[in-house]
Amino acid sequence: MKNAAKTGIEDAIVAWIDANRTAGIRLLQELVQTPSYSGKEGRGDDPTTVAGRVFEAARSHGSRVETQVVRPESENVIEVIEGPGKRAVVLEAHTDTVPEGDPRLWHDGKPFSGAEGFVEYLGDRRVAVEVAGGHYEAGIRDRMARIWELRKEKRLPIVYGRGSCDNKGPVVSTVMALGALAAALNATGGQLAGSVIGAYSVDEETNATGIKSFTCGPDSWLGRQGFLGGPVDGEGFLKEVNGIAMDGSYGWVPIVGHRGSVQFELRTRGRSAHAATPHLGASATELMAILLLHLRKSEERMRGQLLAWLEQSLLGPPTFAIGTTIVGGGIQAVAMTEEGPRVERTGVNAVPNWCQATIDIRFPPSYELSLADTVDSIKRVIEAALQEVPLADGWSWELITLGYDPPVALARNFDEAARLPLVKVARNRAAQILGFEPHLETAPGGTDATFMIHEGRIPTLVEFGPAGALSHDNHEYVEVDSVIDGAKILALTTLDLLGLAD
Repeated sequence: MKNAAKTGIEDAIVAWIDANRTAGIRLLQELVQTPSYSGKEGRGDDPTTVAGRVFEAARSHGSRVETQVVRPESENVIEVIEGPGKRAVVLEAHTDTVPEGDPRLWHDGKPFSGAEGFVEYLGDRRVAVEVAGGHYEAGIRDRMARIWELRKEKRLPIVYGRGSCDNKGPVVSTVMALGALAAALNATGGQLAGSVIGAYSVDEETNATGIKSFTCGPDSWLGRQGFLGGPVDGEGFLKEVNGIAMDGSYGWVPIVGHRGSVQFELRTRGRSAHAATPHLGASATELMAILLLHLRKSEERMRGQLLAWLEQSLLGPPTFAIGTTIVGGGIQAVAMTEEGPRVERTGVNAVPNWCQATIDIRFPPSYELSLADTVDSIKRVIEAALQEVPLADGWSWELITLGYDPPVALARNFDEAARLPLVKVARNRAAQILGFEPHLETAPGGTDATFMIHEGRIPTLVEFGPAGALSHDNHEYVEVDSVIDGAKILALTTLDLLGLAD
């Protein structure tokens, strides 16, 4: 009888999502059209903000919905379909986005249009984005190109705009999944054998304050609700709670790891002089240029040195982003306007005596060193390369560690990861909806799963989300069909993980 009941709920889930497809797309467009920079996602009681729109959409399901204040204008929205005991599945999707950059580089100068359009795969890791008469070609990640090669369709509908893929599409998939579960359980009289929690968290792109407030420690939302105090396995992970971090991804391919990150600030000093007599000074920006170019040329050698103690079998080798930001001399402020960046500067007639730049390094785990020792070792490799540059009179430099986050590896290799129960369930349900069994992947960047795993000790898929591309870039888009398919995958995966109450 329980199998028959589960089948009835499965059918009701799929039917509800199909019936609410148009409403889901409309919500997606509204979210894209509502800017939600980190720390400014809004409040649940303000329907003009993303937090308010998500709150209203979740509340329409008839489930328990509340907010968690992170900052005065930045609230997590939390939806709960309650079941007995402390078993739970956490579906987490962040609501903030990175800034849009120069608006002139977007179609019609509107980064937040939320317009419908199409994407066509051109082969060789390139796509054409079509929106409102505009045609834009761009390169995509190898991982996304691999998904296109598996598909029969080469042209698919999209929603366009900043945040569409990262992370408004995953938010809508999650909202629809919980809506379908609530409706199906109500229609059939069923009850999950545990709780499903939809966590729409803030500030993922900068300081991760949203997921920390929700997950980390006894005073977090999960801690206060008693979900972090259950039995644990031999490695200290909770046995009764599972998590999935939704992020714009590769079309519901389970992501089982991501590299750690460390950011350094390189500071150069020089000697000021009048621009008419530059030989009397020592330009700090000139030194910065020399140092950054030297690091760029030294990447392969530095990578080889780091791999002496880093394990790349699952997550791949470390990468170096040299000069992710740079500022110096008389720069006072930079503001983005409709005409592009506006720079406030002074002292253009002086040789600059200071410059600062940042370096972002992504790295796989070390199974021999602690995280702090790993970061120190990376810093020493960078400093050794910098010391190879001869310094003219008046020049000096300093390397400062700004911050770092740990890598995540659910297993040491893909074969081990494929045997994990959470991965198996998600992969099977994705295969059912997509029509092919997705392979496993790793993510190039971090997600909120870092904190769910390392701090909450929750077994968590590192990333699982709809297909799209060009996040953090111009012409960002998310595939509409993938958002809708994902709602089915998430709801059915949750049903499998929790099962039905007796």
